[in-house]
Amino acid sequence: MKKGKSQSRALRRHLLIAMISCLLTVLAICTALFHITYRKTADTVREYFGELPRKTVATVSDAYYQQFQTSIGTFLDFFCRDFSHELARYGATREDYEALDGLLWNHVSGHATAYFFNTYCSDSTLFCCDSTGFRCCSLDTFEDGSDVFNECLKQLDADVQAHPEYYQDQANFADYIRVTAQTGGASYSKGGDGCVVVWSNLNQTTEYDLCIGILMDHANNWVRPIDQVAVEQSDAVIQSMDGMFRKYISIMVASAAGVLLVFILVSAILSKKLADPVVSEHNMLVQVNEMKTTFLSDASHELKTPLAAMSGYAQNAESDVINGAEQSVILEKLRRISSEANRMALMVTQILDATRIEEGRMVLEKAPCDLDSLVRSTVETYFTVLNKNNNRLAVRIPLELPPVEADSSRLQRVLVNLISNALRHTQNGTILIKAETSGEYVRVTVKDNGCGISAEDMPHIWERYYKGKHAETGTGLGLFICRFIVESHGGTISAESEPGKGTAFYFTLPIADPSEISPKKRAPAEGAAHFLLL
Repeated sequence: MKKGKSQSRALRRHLLIAMISCLLTVLAICTALFHITYRKTADTVREYFGELPRKTVATVSDAYYQQFQTSIGTFLDFFCRDFSHELARYGATREDYEALDGLLWNHVSGHATAYFFNTYCSDSTLFCCDSTGFRCCSLDTFEDGSDVFNECLKQLDADVQAHPEYYQDQANFADYIRVTAQTGGASYSKGGDGCVVVWSNLNQTTEYDLCIGILMDHANNWVRPIDQVAVEQSDAVIQSMDGMFRKYISIMVASAAGVLLVFILVSAILSKKLADPVVSEHNMLVQVNEMKTTFLSDASHELKTPLAAMSGYAQNAESDVINGAEQSVILEKLRRISSEANRMALMVTQILDATRIEEGRMVLEKAPCDLDSLVRSTVETYFTVLNKNNNRLAVRIPLELPPVEADSSRLQRVLVNLISNALRHTQNGTILIKAETSGEYVRVTVKDNGCGISAEDMPHIWERYYKGKHAETGTGLGLFICRFIVESHGGTISAESEPGKGTAFYFTLPIADPSEISPKKRAPAEGAAHFLLL
């Protein structure tokens, strides 16, 4: 007995020493790794936020310059139209202006100084380009603006030399203006103090051929405050990150010391009770967490795509309304916005269905359901929304097909998911939906002649969040939801596929009890089959 107790004590003592040694080793390694990680993270943060002000200013300044360019162009167009009315009231003929050199320019400059008064263009330079060259004047002082104009041309010449393909291979910016004097144009330069130049021709609204433009200099005055704020915020973030990491290192070292003391005491007690093994589920939890993280990332990407499309179409429609475009053009863009909104609604519904399944909150409300009507309503509602690849759809359902016992709204989710998969993986092909009786069940087939499913992916297609090795879109929930809904109805679902030739999905549903079917819900007794080709 004493020998047994002695061996037990020795065993517990050796085990305690081994556990403490492992803990000290792990703490030392973790501390070293954490320190290395901290150093690399701090360097990365410094490098990233060192680039952030430059990228922020570059992005924002481009937006400001483009806004200036658009606004000045709009002002100039309105001025040309207003000036055409002024010429008509003035009463001079084209020959009068051509007989007196510069008379038209004097009339233009005089009218422009009054027109641009109290606008943000009022401190800009007005210029014209004709056979004699360039003439310039300041819109606020009415003085000659050649010095400012020539200085800005030097800045723009640098852009011409750097990107000749954008300037029709002209030697300098002045030549580029001369070449485009008949049609007008716009450009900007962020060099030096920055400048924006826009020009047009009176021939757009009058019979006179005179290229006039507006040059805004010192445009960078609008950007410099952003540069300053970006630098200040970047410095503040770097300092905050550095202080936070140093504080956490101190806390970790103190915590490690406290944990070591507690561990020694607890290990001394628990070393006497080692009979019960501990089973860890760490790997399983990590795997589930990684799958959910990947799903959230993919779902965010899938939702951003229709949002970006809706935003683009909305901006284009707004521009068309402002510019007085035809109603059919605007309606087409509104229709596309509606289509993208429906696409996004489908994705959100799919995510909500998966959540209800996980939480056990999906309840089926079964009732006799006319499969033919349900398929046709689903096709009419979703086919145009989902069909982006110029596919055709064929529906073949016998008229005598009996109703099925199903939740029509949930069954529609199955049809939408299967049709969506078929349309997404088929180009210029045909999607076939057919149904037939099979004993006490109705067997439904959704078949395409698209790219098919690889043998590597086939065993995993029903798994939650699984999208396939080469899939670029989707959330990986569609087939998981389909399988749950079909099996909850007491049916089965399966798939057959051949890469490069297409895929077929089959699922069965129980036929409804004839006693529960009202006469008006029974299918017609005669007729061969429906065929719908879209």
